[in-house]
Amino acid sequence: MKRRTNTAQAEAAAELIQPSATLTAKLARLSRKHLLTAVGTGLALWVVVGVELLALGLFVDWWLDLPWNARLLVLVGHGVVAAYILGRFVVRPLLRPPSEDALALMVERAYPQLQGRLIAAVQLTRPGALGPGASAAMVTALVRQTEAMAEGMDFGRPVQTDKLRSLGLAAAIVLVLAGIVLGLGGPEVRVLFRRAFLSAEPVPRKTRVWVWDGHKRVGRGDSVRLQAMALGLVPATGKLQVAWASGRSQTFTLEPTRTNRAVFACTLENVQESFEYAVWLNDGRSDTFTVRVLPRPTVVSLQCEQQFPPYTRLPPVRRLPGDLALLAGSLLQLTVTASKDIHQAALQLVGPQHSAEHPTAAEAASLTDRPDTNTPQRIPLRVHPTNRRELVGQLRIPARGLSGFSVWMLDTEGMESRDSAVYRIEVLPDRPPTVRITYPEREEELYTRQARVLIGFEAADDFAVAKVRLCYKADSAGPSAVQSIELDLGHEQPAQLRRRYEWNLGDFNPLWPEGTRLEYWIEVEDNNDVTGPGLGASEHQFARLVSPAEKLADLLNRAGDYLGSVSDLAADQQKANQALGAIIREKARAP
Repeated sequence: MKRRTNTAQAEAAAELIQPSATLTAKLARLSRKHLLTAVGTGLALWVVVGVELLALGLFVDWWLDLPWNARLLVLVGHGVVAAYILGRFVVRPLLRPPSEDALALMVERAYPQLQGRLIAAVQLTRPGALGPGASAAMVTALVRQTEAMAEGMDFGRPVQTDKLRSLGLAAAIVLVLAGIVLGLGGPEVRVLFRRAFLSAEPVPRKTRVWVWDGHKRVGRGDSVRLQAMALGLVPATGKLQVAWASGRSQTFTLEPTRTNRAVFACTLENVQESFEYAVWLNDGRSDTFTVRVLPRPTVVSLQCEQQFPPYTRLPPVRRLPGDLALLAGSLLQLTVTASKDIHQAALQLVGPQHSAEHPTAAEAASLTDRPDTNTPQRIPLRVHPTNRRELVGQLRIPARGLSGFSVWMLDTEGMESRDSAVYRIEVLPDRPPTVRITYPEREEELYTRQARVLIGFEAADDFAVAKVRLCYKADSAGPSAVQSIELDLGHEQPAQLRRRYEWNLGDFNPLWPEGTRLEYWIEVEDNNDVTGPGLGASEHQFARLVSPAEKLADLLNRAGDYLGSVSDLAADQQKANQALGAIIREKARAP
């Protein structure tokens, strides 16, 4: 019962003691001032540090020409510092303001004469602060006394604003200077400012260096020409810094070219290893570029197989690359083994009708995409799908205009072959067939209008004689009225032919009039259906049509001539016998 009584008394006393409105309002003003001072100081510090770091970054970028990655790291570092300042000195005071007890302690330290009354007045007026038997009247008297003492006190005194004023002034000065520099510093400062936020613009210099073909790929042993142009102030000379892959470094002097004094160049001869380089012109420096030195693709082996034209009926023959004497119309099958994996390849034809230039990558790509399409200068080679070092292709040998070929290659690293060996080709033409008339022997013979003319001939060809024609024309029919008679070979196509043909003049309807002079000859064709056919013709002979009487007189004259020649031969034989007998007798008389 007694415990209940004490509890009831304590609750009644608590209800009688109310927190001081005066003290509470003063502490609230102290809290606001403390918060505003802390946040303002943090923001001023953030401005000062941020602007100074940004200015330092701009200077370092101008001095060292930082690459994009380095500028990204600097920007991230600035962001980390700025975030730390905001979190530590701005966000944290906002999220965790000082409690009433902490504020009261701050005032107690500023005004020692309070002697703990303020903290006691704050704590004892809270609900449940008084225990059983505590005197509410004494607490009330304490609060009234504390209110009276605090009446003339400035609770904002404990908050020091010196740092806020100094940092605020510094922040204002920094912002004003930054605005003046950005506004009056010219485009160079604005470029550096944009570069600080990862712009790709170059660092402003009195001389800017432009390298239009910085990164290169060259063949091992080639010469490489490095060039740069000065934009702005053009110096007298420049400097080239080279860092070789082996670790050594060199510096070369760049001289202006004769055609353009703003272009500086240097040629490195017989390059054997990759390197990086940068160009200095006055105060300007180029980016760092890389020159990759790669071995050029070369032909390791070349296999050639000649496929003769079908009309020759000859089997394929292997040919050495140095012995390419090929029949016109043949198909040369090529298998090339390269020293590297190949992306594209083509045959570069050499000859009076072919260009000596190598195909470009785009042209070779078009050829490779359409392997059945040939050009007058280049023929594509197909790359083996599983072994990219093996190339296959074929070349049709024309009758003329081709003296050789070379192999152009583009490897998978984009390196072209250069100074490829030229494989010489000797084109052997299919010679036309030959034919001669063996009978009659005389160039001109006399015949009657119904005579049968016996014509003997011999023909030969490298491979086969396909057609034989007897061609003729009459002197009265005009120079272009040539007619022919196809001779039957009996489905044969021999390489050598010896035949006779009986030409019946009586088959003409109407018959040729007497006095007509017929010119005739034999024509033969071979079976060349690729570059031919080849055509051969015999000598021309003549048949003059006469009356039977004139023919008889011609025969008698020829018989007389023959008998006269026999008589002369017999006389010559008799004289030889007499001379031989005299020689024998003289030798018999000799001792």
